Amino acid sequence: MERRYGYLLIICAFLMWMGFIWHKEISVYLENNTTETLHEDAVDQIKDSVNNDLKGLSANGNVFRLDGKPITIVSGAFHYFRLPREYWKDRLMKMKACGLNVVETYVPWNLHEPQPSKYSFDGNLDLVQFIHLAQEIGLYVIMRPGPYICSEWEFGGLPAWLLNDPKMAVRTMYSPFIKAVSKYFNVLIPKLLPLQYRHGGPVIAFQLDNEYGSYYKDSSYIPFLKNLVRSYGVLELLFTSDNSEGTSKEIVPGVLKTVNFKEVGTHFDDLKKIQPNAPLMVMEFWTGWFDWWGEHHHTMSDQQFSETLNEILSSGASVNFYMFFGGTNFGFMNGAFIGDDGVYHADTTSYDYDALVSENGDLTPKYFKAKEIIAHYFPSTFSTSFKFMETVPRKSYKTLKPNKSFGLYDVLSLLPKVVSETALDMESLSINEGAGQSYGYTLYRTVLNSVKKKKFTLSGLSNIFDRGIILLNQVKKGFVQKKDKSENIILTSLSSEAKVNLDVFVENGGRVNWKFFDNQHKGLTGALYVDGHILTNWVIFPFEMRPAFIAQLHALHGQSPVVSMDLDSPTFFIFTLVLLEDPIDTYIDMSEWNKGVVFVNCQNLGRYWSIGPQQTLFLPAPWLKTGSNDIVVFEEFKAASTLKFTDKPKFSK
Repeated sequence: MERRYGYLLIICAFLMWMGFIWHKEISVYLENNTTETLHEDAVDQIKDSVNNDLKGLSANGNVFRLDGKPITIVSGAFHYFRLPREYWKDRLMKMKACGLNVVETYVPWNLHEPQPSKYSFDGNLDLVQFIHLAQEIGLYVIMRPGPYICSEWEFGGLPAWLLNDPKMAVRTMYSPFIKAVSKYFNVLIPKLLPLQYRHGGPVIAFQLDNEYGSYYKDSSYIPFLKNLVRSYGVLELLFTSDNSEGTSKEIVPGVLKTVNFKEVGTHFDDLKKIQPNAPLMVMEFWTGWFDWWGEHHHTMSDQQFSETLNEILSSGASVNFYMFFGGTNFGFMNGAFIGDDGVYHADTTSYDYDALVSENGDLTPKYFKAKEIIAHYFPSTFSTSFKFMETVPRKSYKTLKPNKSFGLYDVLSLLPKVVSETALDMESLSINEGAGQSYGYTLYRTVLNSVKKKKFTLSGLSNIFDRGIILLNQVKKGFVQKKDKSENIILTSLSSEAKVNLDVFVENGGRVNWKFFDNQHKGLTGALYVDGHILTNWVIFPFEMRPAFIAQLHALHGQSPVVSMDLDSPTFFIFTLVLLEDPIDTYIDMSEWNKGVVFVNCQNLGRYWSIGPQQTLFLPAPWLKTGSNDIVVFEEFKAASTLKFTDKPKFSK
């Protein structure tokens, strides 16, 4: 007996020594790279819990086990930040009724920390409430906290203020990036710790970053994230997810690899070669695809969807539908990508994704196909106690005429201004306590004092990100976008005066969210020239278009509305929608307008653009009210005479 106790004491001493060394290594690293303090009891919790297969979700063997019992994960992606919280329960209940047992969500860093050390976790960003609601309905939760999430989201969820550092190298061990991640996680992770399954909550797994194998700039990055979240007290299963390009990279001991795809192909065989003693998991079974401006609306056939789902489940694999419910890229939160042709493409506002549940909450044919297939493989998962309304009611409100309008130059007094000898990108502007401008538009103004002729050449256009309107003496004279190959443009002055005001109104169309993270600065990222002479002495106006700014527009006197014609400059149009009854979901039909943004009661619904495919903007009822509703349309080029509503989405071909 004494010998047994002796062995036990030796084993305990060894484990304590290993835990001390591990915790010390993490603490020393972060001491050199961050100012944050880690949780002191994390290592003891991990030592007691994380490797205990009888607690929580484990991935040893060919099947997942929860508390030691086999489980197949049938999950759906639903991002809480893409839908008003009033509708969270509806979508979660539709998941449960379809036979799912798990909901998966990303966490967008850029929304939760919009400025350094200023955090937001309330309203539509109340992540804790979302998780509690999932547990109440009977769903486990898979967390994908980033810091990078992709998700066709602006900058992949990374906050734009990171770019205030001109040397920033995101998703690497670059010290300022690691410091920012650790500081953010020091706020985020403690909110999630009590919600872990091992503490009685529904969270069964955490992902590290996202699809890092396709980026793979730093082999130390994923191991660092693993040690970081463990040191904070994360006890649950850790995993990574990758598409076919990155599956064979970033193999980290103790971290499960999962795969993303549209069709099974050889993905399961490839995954088995890498980790033969682990369950198969499709972290993203792409149920459709996202849209971008100027491209057709993407869909997946019901037959292809059904065949692939059957193949996944018949293989004994677990699955996460991406997306189960897509939602909307409200505000300026759409992402972008660089195509194979090297051309920049901005994603649309709608993130419907041709998912099982549509952007407006309707159940699609895929939903019923999935429910039928899941019932075949897992008949015991269904609950008859869940009732829900299959169709959320919608209405087409009456057509509106504008009350008044404001030109671009009528509202400059409402904005801060930055004076600079040289042109500055928006992230480098001295606003927001030094954090710069993250989203929206930026107006750059200078005076041409030496123009002696009516025609001159403006060059350096490749420094305009992403789209720019050129104005002379407040009149639109040219337009530039990133897909254009021309480096210069010929401009004609309206007068023979020696002094000409030159304005460049630049839109941040959305930062790239996948693979290419260089050149993410927006606005004017370098010099412009007139007839070879560099332009200096800029006055810069940041059009962030935050709610406070939109609210101030209604107090301005304005002008008689200018409609149904080409605009001299971008213009704000004010409408009023009066409701005598409870609000109902609707769509605003922008098919007769050209390009811009719509705000309803100061909520940014997102961008519209006549090139399609999206022609309508989803307006959820919770953002309307009984009585008077204020609507602002910011149009860049050509206005329609009215604002129309419809009860269904419209996509052009």
